[in-house]
Amino acid sequence: MFIFSRDTIAAFATASSSGAVALLRISGPQALDALRRLTRKDNFKARRATLVKIYDGAEVLDQAVAVVYAAPKSYTGQDVAEITLHASAYIKTRVLELLSALGVRPAKAGEFTMRAFMAGKMDLTQAQGVADIIAGKNKAAHKAAMNAMDGKLSQKFKHIKEGLSELLAQIEVRLDDTDEEMPPLDGQAAQKNLSAVMEEAQKLAATFCSGRLIKDGVKAAIAGVPNSGKSSLLNALLGFERAIVSEQSGTTRDTIEAAFNAGGYSVILTDTAGIREHALDAAEKEGMARSKKAVQSADIVIFVKDLNAQDSALQERLLKEISAGGKKVIEVINKADLLPQNFKDGLLISAKTGRGIDALKEEILKVTELSALQEDDILITSAAHYDALIKAAGELKSAGENLKNLELAAEHLRAALRALKELIGEVTTDNILDVIFSKFCVGK
Repeated sequence: MFIFSRDTIAAFATASSSGAVALLRISGPQALDALRRLTRKDNFKARRATLVKIYDGAEVLDQAVAVVYAAPKSYTGQDVAEITLHASAYIKTRVLELLSALGVRPAKAGEFTMRAFMAGKMDLTQAQGVADIIAGKNKAAHKAAMNAMDGKLSQKFKHIKEGLSELLAQIEVRLDDTDEEMPPLDGQAAQKNLSAVMEEAQKLAATFCSGRLIKDGVKAAIAGVPNSGKSSLLNALLGFERAIVSEQSGTTRDTIEAAFNAGGYSVILTDTAGIREHALDAAEKEGMARSKKAVQSADIVIFVKDLNAQDSALQERLLKEISAGGKKVIEVINKADLLPQNFKDGLLISAKTGRGIDALKEEILKVTELSALQEDDILITSAAHYDALIKAAGELKSAGENLKNLELAAEHLRAALRALKELIGEVTTDNILDVIFSKFCVGK
């Protein structure tokens, strides 16, 4: 559990891997005093870089650059000192030991951002945006995280919340009107307002389908019969030789996973073992079982057809079985370099020559509807946000069905508001905060 005390904390905000410099962040009421004692220097000007020496007893440990940020004009809302040191493992370890001797404790994962949240510098959605900024693996994920960190997503949540609060206030004032001085609630107008707010919540929740794919990447399983060119296609999409390719049927016995970028979106490919009627041995049987599992868990399936395959009936049956489950399937015909020039049936590709590979990448974005997204679209990427919006929409629906019973309608509206307030951190338990901020890196 996070310690919400007046402790002064410190941690390196830069990665532990090798580099020329390392940034040390100190936050808390003793931050500036600790900096002065480390550097034996007093005259620091806020937000001004100052060349300093870090002392270890009578010796100079390092020459560094320090910047101070006085409360409340800092990331955490507290006094903050940031020191840029040389990234020697010895220097980094020793300076933390010196700080510990001064009463400064090591920060926990996410504790700087936790303090920013507690100080009202950001709401919970913005704080989660910070974590997503750090974890973002592509342009689209970065854009979604920036919208959250900048408060654009929070504004969406707050707009929905304000609409509910206004309606709830109209109901509660009438519940408190024991003398019946207020006119009755306009049920038609109230229903219209409820429907508008519910539609807004549902519309935002619907963006989670795209938001999840942006944040986590599109899971695409490459499936088909043995020797149809699945591994060759994987290599062609990646642009390098990731999978072993052989003329021998059934080379792939296990799933192989690798990611590539398509139009700014991450696509996680899974090359699977070919599926045939009867496995030749126990290893192939297990490989086929893993193939089916990969297909089931994928967002889309790239089904590779070989028109020269001996068992064309099996190909058609597999394709039908995969499509029947509602799975999004892209059917591609491989080995286009071996087909007649006038052959036009389906999405033709050649893993050997590269023909059709760009068209396949475009089809992946089209099938997942990512290509339809606009630059200014606000998306939710968190399952918790999705669940809260769906819960709020459900409560709004119940409230609309019970407008003749104002007490019951008010209770449903309060439940919807609680769900929305948890999104932005107005009503949040310590356990939920622990889960959220423990996912941050130390130093952030």
